[in-house]
Amino acid sequence: MQGSTSNQGMFWLQARELFEQIVSWLDSDSICGLEHSQIESKLLENG
Repeated sequence: MQGSTSNQGMFWLQARELFEQIVSWLDSDSICGLEHSQIESKLLENG
């Protein structure tokens, strides 16, 4: 049972790291000037 909990914890850690990267990107100046569709495409690609 511990192995399952450990794997589950790793999954959520990786998911949280990806989420934080996306939030950071959305909060950065690098999206300034991008069209809405470009932002959506990048989110679909990375999310």
